[in-house]
Amino acid sequence: MAKVTAIVSAYYAEKFLEGRLDNLLAQSEKPEIIVVCQDGSTEHEIAKAKDVTLILAEGIPTLYEAWNIAIKAANGNYITSANTDDRLYPKALEKLAKALDDNKDCALAYADVDIVRQIDGAPVQTFRWGEGGLADLLNGCFIGPMPMWRKSLHDKHGYFLEKETLLNGEEYKYQVTSDYEFWMRLAKGGEKFYHIKQVLGAYLRHENNLEHRHSLRSIWENGRVKALYRKEFEPIP
Repeated sequence: MAKVTAIVSAYYAEKFLEGRLDNLLAQSEKPEIIVVCQDGSTEHEIAKAKDVTLILAEGIPTLYEAWNIAIKAANGNYITSANTDDRLYPKALEKLAKALDDNKDCALAYADVDIVRQIDGAPVQTFRWGEGGLADLLNGCFIGPMPMWRKSLHDKHGYFLEKETLLNGEEYKYQVTSDYEFWMRLAKGGEKFYHIKQVLGAYLRHENNLEHRHSLRSIWENGRVKALYRKEFEPIP
C-alpha cells in the first residue's frame, strides 16, 4: 500500500492534467493518486489512461468538496494536495514523507517552491516560506501550495471547511482559502508544522488559476478566515 495519497480535483484542468499525473507517477515515493472528476469529461478520459483511482462526482464540486471526497477514500497515511498546474521536483514526495517519518510531533510538512510562468519553465522567483504557529499564520499563509499532512488529523480536527451560513441566512461555499483555514485550525489545536528549507516544486503563476480567477472571493475569504481566528488574540475585557 502506498504511504502517500495525492488528491487531485480535476475540473477545468484539461490543459494540465496529463502532465500533472505523469509528474506524480514519476516520483520516487510513488503515491496513490485519487482524481475527482465528472463522468464523461475530457479530464475523465485523460485520467482513465493512467494508474489512478477515479471518483466520479455529480455536478462540479468546489475544490474543498472534491478534496474531502478524496481524503475519505484515501488509503495512505499521508495526504498531499496536487493542483493540476503545479509540478513537483524529483524526490519531493520522498522528502516530505521522510520529514513526517522523522518528526513524529509534526502534523504537516511543507517546502519552499519556485514560481514559473510556464510549465517546466525557468523560475522567475522563489517562495521561501516563513514558519511558526497561529499568530504567524494570521500575517499570511506560509504553508505553500504542495504540503503533506497526516490523514489522521482529519479524525481529530475535521475536514476542509466547505461552506457556512452567513448572517443574512445565505449559504456560502468556500472556493479559495479553506486550506488556509484548516492550517489555522491545526495550529490553534496545538499541531506543529515542519518547514523543509529546500525548493521541492514549481508553482505556475497564471491568470486562470483558482486564486486569480476568483480574486474578489480570495480577498473576502482571506479576511473572513483571519477574522475567525484573530479573536484568539483579542484581550479579555
